[in-house]
Amino acid sequence: MTTERQAVSDLIAAAVQTVPREHYTDHAELGSVPQSTAQHAIERDLGRAGVERGMRVMEIGTGTGYTGALLAEMVGPEGHVVSIDIDPELSDRAAKLHAERGLSNLTLVTADGRQGAADHGPYDVILGWASPTHIPQAWLDQTRPGGRIATPIYLAPVARAVGHVVVAITDSHEPAQPILGPAVYVDMGGIPNRTLGLPMFYADASNGDTDAPAYVSIAWRDSARPGDAQATLAMLHQPNLVQASVFSDDEREQATRWHDFRSYCIARSSGDGSNLTVYGTGAPGWILSIGFSSSRNAAVLTQDGQLIANSENSPALMKLREFMSDWHNAGKPGLELLRGRLVRQDPGWAVSPEWRAVPPPAGQLRTDALPGLPLPTEQR
Repeated sequence: MTTERQAVSDLIAAAVQTVPREHYTDHAELGSVPQSTAQHAIERDLGRAGVERGMRVMEIGTGTGYTGALLAEMVGPEGHVVSIDIDPELSDRAAKLHAERGLSNLTLVTADGRQGAADHGPYDVILGWASPTHIPQAWLDQTRPGGRIATPIYLAPVARAVGHVVVAITDSHEPAQPILGPAVYVDMGGIPNRTLGLPMFYADASNGDTDAPAYVSIAWRDSARPGDAQATLAMLHQPNLVQASVFSDDEREQATRWHDFRSYCIARSSGDGSNLTVYGTGAPGWILSIGFSSSRNAAVLTQDGQLIANSENSPALMKLREFMSDWHNAGKPGLELLRGRLVRQDPGWAVSPEWRAVPPPAGQLRTDALPGLPLPTEQR
C-alpha cells in the first residue's frame, strides 16, 4: 500500500473509531431510517474518494448523517463538508444529530444533489452515495482542477445497472480516464426515493401490484412497439422455465459473482442494437436479474442463481448461456478489470464499461462446467 493510500486508510479508521454509528442509525429518540449503507461499503467508498485532511468535500446523499460525520472528522477543523439531500426529513434529522455532537465544520443543504451546491464550492472531492444516470456537468464545474468525483453511477440504460466510478478533473473541468469498481446504491433523482427495491429510471413496464411489484427494463425500448415491454414482463414474471445455475454455494460470493457477470453483460452488450434486459421485483420477492429479450423471447439470470426463460428453446436463453460460458472462460472478470468509457451526455458525462476480449492463457481454458450450464464444445 502506498504512503498516500495508507494515510487515507488511517484517516478512515480513526474517524470510524471516533464517530458512533448507532447515534445516527439507531438514535434513542429519533429512531432509525428505512435504509442505511453497510459499514464495509462506506469504508470502501471513502477509500476510493481519497479524502484528506483540510479538504473541502461535498457529499450527495445525507442519509442518516453518519457518512457526513465521518467526513467531517476526516477533513478536520481546517476542512469543511457540505452534505446535500433532496429529502428535507433526512436533512432535519441529520441536523439534530450533528448538533448533539457539536459538529461545526459541516453544512447541510436540502436540494437536488445532481445540481450540487455551487455557493459553497469549489470542492476538492465530490462523493456520491446514490446513483445518477450520468455524471452531472454541475459536479465537474464545482470541482477544483486536480480534484476528483467518486460516485455510484449507472453503467447502462437499464434499471439497476449500477457500478462505481472515480474520475479526476482536469484544468478544463473535463473528466479524465475513469476507474471502475462495484457498488450497489439506490437511484439519485429529482424527488425523494421512497420506492425501495424499485427503480426510478428505465422501468419500461410494471405489473401495477403495490403488494408484490414487478418491473422489466429493456435496452431495445427505442425499437419496441407498444406492449412489447409488457409482453417481456409477462414472460419473465410467469416463466415456463426455471432452472438453478448458481456460481457459488456461498451467498455472498454468489452475489459478488452475479454482479461481476452483470458487468460483463453490460460491457459486451453496449451500443446500438443491445437487447440487454433487467427483470426485478420489490418486496416480498426482492428479485434482481440480468439477461436478454425480444418481444417474443426472454431469459434472465437472477442474483440468487436461477435461470428464468420463456422456454427451453428460447434464443434469449441460448444467448444468456453463451455469455455465461464466455464470461467463465474469460476468468470471470469484474468491473475492476474492465476499462471505463466516457461519453458526453447533455448535461454531463455517461459512463460505461468497455469489454476488450482477451483470450485466456494457453492451457487455461476452463472446462469445469457451471452448475446447470453445459459449456460449448468448441473453444472461443
